[in-house]
Amino acid sequence: MYIGPTLLFAAFAGLFYVPGFLDMTLGALTPRQLVSELLFSVFGLIALAALARSIELDPVWPWRPEFRRAMNGLLGRTQ
Repeated sequence: MYIGPTLLFAAFAGLFYVPGFLDMTLGALTPRQLVSELLFSVFGLIALAALARSIELDPVWPWRPEFRRAMNGLLGRTQ
């Protein structure tokens, strides 16, 4: 449920990445690069928050009990 938005926002963050951003001084940045890096930071933080929420709630992670129950059902194992 949260893994989809994680991947979507990570893709959006990748669109706004400026190579060598950390090596540039703030005075040398153009307004376009600054806005692009701000968008990269915002989308990256949203992606990290969605990933954390996904790890907490989604049943697609192997350490979740729902995942183990589903796998046991698919493999025909009984508890």
